Amino acid sequence: MTFIQELAEKSLDNEYFKELIEKTEKRQAHLFFRTNNPELKLNNKELVDILRFADLFSRSENAEMLNIAYKITSLLIDDFKDDPTYKFFTNSILIKLGNFPALSFIESGDQNQNISYSPETLFERAVKETFQQIPNSDFIFTDAQYKIFELLKNNNHFSFSGPTSLGKSFIINAFIRHLITEHKGTDNLIILVPTRALINQTILRLKKDFKDVQNYKILVHPIVPAFYKNESTRYIFVFTPERLLSYLADLNNPKIDYLFIDEAQKIIAEKDTRSPIYYYSILQAERKSIKLFFASPNIPNPEVFLQLFEKSTDEKINISNSPVAQNKYFLDLVDQKCSLISGKGEEISIPLTFEGTNFFYWLKKLSSDNKSIIYCNTKEDTINYALDFSNTLPDKESPEIDEVINLIKDYLHEKYFLIDCLKKGVAFHFGSLPQRIREKVEILFTNKVIDYVFCTSTLLEGVNLPAKNIFILSNAIGLSKFTDIDFWNLAGRAGRLTKELSGNIICTRIERKGNRWDNPDKDLKVVKSKTINPVKPVVISGQKNFFKNLNSAISGKKFTKKSPTNTEIALWNQYANIAFIHELRSDDSVLRSNFIAKIDSAKKLLADEKKKNIVPERILSSSPTIKARYQNDIYKRTDLEEHILTHDISYQNVLAALKKISRFYNWEAEESGGKSPMYKSERSLDYYATIMNNWITSTPLNLMITNAIRHYQNQGFYYDNNNQRTLFSSSNPHHINFAINELITKIDNILRFKFKNYFENYYLLLKDKIGEENSGANWAEFLEYGTTDYKVIEIQNIGIPRHLAIYILKHHSNCLKFENKSLVEFNHNKLLSDIKDGTDEKKELVEIFEFESF
Repeated sequence: MTFIQELAEKSLDNEYFKELIEKTEKRQAHLFFRTNNPELKLNNKELVDILRFADLFSRSENAEMLNIAYKITSLLIDDFKDDPTYKFFTNSILIKLGNFPALSFIESGDQNQNISYSPETLFERAVKETFQQIPNSDFIFTDAQYKIFELLKNNNHFSFSGPTSLGKSFIINAFIRHLITEHKGTDNLIILVPTRALINQTILRLKKDFKDVQNYKILVHPIVPAFYKNESTRYIFVFTPERLLSYLADLNNPKIDYLFIDEAQKIIAEKDTRSPIYYYSILQAERKSIKLFFASPNIPNPEVFLQLFEKSTDEKINISNSPVAQNKYFLDLVDQKCSLISGKGEEISIPLTFEGTNFFYWLKKLSSDNKSIIYCNTKEDTINYALDFSNTLPDKESPEIDEVINLIKDYLHEKYFLIDCLKKGVAFHFGSLPQRIREKVEILFTNKVIDYVFCTSTLLEGVNLPAKNIFILSNAIGLSKFTDIDFWNLAGRAGRLTKELSGNIICTRIERKGNRWDNPDKDLKVVKSKTINPVKPVVISGQKNFFKNLNSAISGKKFTKKSPTNTEIALWNQYANIAFIHELRSDDSVLRSNFIAKIDSAKKLLADEKKKNIVPERILSSSPTIKARYQNDIYKRTDLEEHILTHDISYQNVLAALKKISRFYNWEAEESGGKSPMYKSERSLDYYATIMNNWITSTPLNLMITNAIRHYQNQGFYYDNNNQRTLFSSSNPHHINFAINELITKIDNILRFKFKNYFENYYLLLKDKIGEENSGANWAEFLEYGTTDYKVIEIQNIGIPRHLAIYILKHHSNCLKFENKSLVEFNHNKLLSDIKDGTDEKKELVEIFEFESF
């Protein structure tokens, strides 16, 4: 241990330092809550002393001490931003920490740049600015970012984790540019994201970052359009796990060299029914010798992802020090008390007056001129709180807001509640909100046109939407309490790198209700402790009788748990499907190997099931979410020619197809569980037939909404979010908004995900059994693209969204040329010149073409 390190460790336990840091934290809390206790302001001696402690900690290699050094600088800025002593120490500390974004923020507000530095500090700054300069950029890596970047360059597989504010996507993009430069543009790459909600955000960032790279195309569908096929063209794909599987299944697709897995924690999420397919899709990629790179937030043992795919666990790094500090508070409006949660995890009372106040009062007061995100957990709470809060605010005049409001009126409905919120500078945000609208909300918030966003857990899935303040109204995701990783991934959105030194996390209890911080002593443990426990994937550990339940899923026996949740059953069934596929392929995966090792009867069970199977392995491999026994039952049928799907799309044909598929795949058993089941009865297929018929016949979304409202009006009732039967009135705005949100959620989660998977599997079985020429229409493709028109599909494949593809084909088909059902010419200059200036379509197309070369 060095002398500096030893001295720093002793200083952490120094009573005088503890007094200073507590006083400084209290001072910041009082400033934040506008109670302003002048007695807590540090005098000159105390300021110099605490900054000396910070300077000492900044020379350490210990992540905790580095975080404390940075925390001190952030706590002092409100009182001392113009103080020469503060500037001298802070600039020196930030250089030692290698936090150049924070340094730029400090210096940008510094009117007097004549600050003296020691020769040592000047030399360190010059060295870091030289070596940590990001290629083809004016930005400089932080020390942590640079360390990761250098390790990525020197490994064939790698896994790294760090705080949410680390800038993981920023590092990956820099590494991709390095690969393109070093390998002279010869690699094809995939970025894997957990949901479709993240695809567009990732695409926009990539297109901006790589607009100067001529030979690369950035695509989101697992089909390389003929329009882009060229010997010298290379590709960066942004896929969900399902799209990755589809891409890998087509042997004619270009070879992939690198796979970057963003939000890697989703691979092992115990309560996410999509985690098995995440795991399975990456394993399929690994079998094709694709190099794997994992990025995850806050996980202390990132090597676990390498272990899952049997790679060297030495190729990893975990970063614990954060480039943004966070201040934590518990605001209890039920028991009317407030506390600061100190860096040591202690609750320190903040005396506040609660009389006549409510949550909306504190939200406005604490947000001040800064942006705030309000986490509400459920979609219903998110919308209701946003709407109720909006009613307390005056109208906000803004042409940018008016433009988005007009878009919502045209694209969705004039009575959609988001309009009422936006008028007041407020928005709500959730995953199934249409991409076109969600993206506009994100832009308004990023540009500070609106100041408040109420949201669900989409932020946990990687949506990049940081803010100065995050109010957390629920300590759960769905029905499950926060894990330590969940909480810090969400809380890590507080504070914007390059915009401020710190952010505020306000855990807020506003009602007596389950999962609303209802047991503060227990619930606040995750907030008080910054320690995050290592993750233990069930595929490796087998905890909670995981492998016994896989055995039950395959054999059809009862599960070990008396009343398992629908999520648990779905996870066991899917992992069982995957283990069986690995048996067919003779893949010695971690899942199959551990299953056989820990369950005595597993080897024989898998072998027996293998003997029964007649479905080709490639079909089972393409449909890991569907049980093999249903696929075998279909494949054995001798009358499949009578059950092909027609090209004639009508309501009656769609309803007949849904009834057929629901029987063949036993939806009554497989899709009827949980709080919001896909299948309630055969009657529920009537509604699905209505929206599915509209969707795959290119009906615009606003007309689909009109038809959905008409459906409920004719039916006379609907089932609300609590599954209660409620009379429906088309004059009630709440009923209209229910119909809108129900529709857009069904399109995203049911039509384009669940239905698509079933219809895709069915078509594969038909094609293999009776031949492609006899197998009818592929409805899975119609569901994915929302059309039966191959021209609309082709236009979407080159990166133009559905609504614009339909618009172009309807009004400007003379700008397109097709041969053999492939787009071969696209005159985008003529298209832009033909479209009237000021229209939404032209604005959107200009943004798309800005980063594209056709």
